[in-house]
Amino acid sequence: MSLILRNGLVVTPKGVFKRDIAVKNGYIAEVSPSIEARGEVLDCDGCYVVPGFREQHMHDINGLTKHPDDPERVGRVAKALIAHGVTAFNLATSAMPMEELLTYLKTCKAYMGSEENGVEGARLEGAYVEGTFINRACAGAQPPDFIVHPDEPEAKDMLDSMLETGAVKLVNIVPDFGTELIAYAVSKGVIVGCGHTRAPARLVEEAFGKGLRFIVHMTNGAMGQSFKPFDGGGAYEAALTLPLYVELITDGYHVDFRYVSDIIERRIRKGRMHEVVAVTDQAFPIRSEIPRGEFRFFSTVCFKHPTEEVLVTRGYLDESGAVRPVPPNTLCSSLLTMDRAFQNLVNMFTVRHSGFMIDVEARSLEEAVWITSQFTSTNSARLEGLADRGVIEEGKVADLTVLRVEGEPGCYKVKVEATVVGGNLFRL
Repeated sequence: MSLILRNGLVVTPKGVFKRDIAVKNGYIAEVSPSIEARGEVLDCDGCYVVPGFREQHMHDINGLTKHPDDPERVGRVAKALIAHGVTAFNLATSAMPMEELLTYLKTCKAYMGSEENGVEGARLEGAYVEGTFINRACAGAQPPDFIVHPDEPEAKDMLDSMLETGAVKLVNIVPDFGTELIAYAVSKGVIVGCGHTRAPARLVEEAFGKGLRFIVHMTNGAMGQSFKPFDGGGAYEAALTLPLYVELITDGYHVDFRYVSDIIERRIRKGRMHEVVAVTDQAFPIRSEIPRGEFRFFSTVCFKHPTEEVLVTRGYLDESGAVRPVPPNTLCSSLLTMDRAFQNLVNMFTVRHSGFMIDVEARSLEEAVWITSQFTSTNSARLEGLADRGVIEEGKVADLTVLRVEGEPGCYKVKVEATVVGGNLFRL
């Protein structure tokens, strides 16, 4: 059965062109100016057709804490993501009790192998172990009592237990205490990033030599920064200079957009645009579940900001039940969605703006959409070594997002009109 996407502004690796797209058996069969209608037809006139959004780094707090053993819960998340143009996603864990973490990973694996995966909603492609092997001094919203430093005796056995579930694709391991666990994880075939770290640039560079591939939500999680030259600076300086992929949360709260601009422009001007990955780090993908007040995340106490669209950490529960406060403005994941992340970047690109260091001229809407689509899809697939997806070309997996973009430079509104997951069409 074929699907034809008709008259869309199709974002390809070579630019944006008015094209038809033919989909057959879950793959892109043809991209050309005119394709004879056969099968179902979706009129995309006036819309951009971009590679399907990839949620590389997101959480489901209610799934982690209330439904760790329920594959149907993962299905509900997969269905919810469709409305935001997401075609593929990873589910991130947190610092949490080991038994519950393993249960959650097994649940992810069960859903990944189910007939529903990629059919009832977005496709779950793996799990992302974020909070277990970080620096306790950089916990952020991660419950510190469940953090295990990578050089502690039990760390390797814990990692082995996680990998045995068959679900883990990405893992966050800081180099602050040595790079042995990073090298071991790489040897096991997982993709290793580092975040929630205070490692100096020298250690990050050593980790890069052992296979470190990316920086977890750059500038967040108490990422070490230094203006002095010793040890090459901090982890932030290492992230600026080393050929590592960098995750950026583009909600305007986690990272000042002046930093977002500088980080992106530096990489564009160095011919390294492929290293930028836009992520949400969102916590409540089912929007109706966003709490209005305070909520628990294992031993972390958080709340929704009373006026802003962001979640804030109040503190950690100690053994007596008292809350130990954290520094002001310690955030807890986000409320960002991929369509809003896309919109925010397009609006930044289409007006003249200044970072802290680099002034940037306005780009056309077409160029802004082309660049942003790489950050929201192509680069994530490239990081994960998935050559068959993340771009719109013949022979690639038919993961597509249809967007209507209306408004003026700096004030565009992006609306998802349809999402195609492996050839399965979801009209919105």
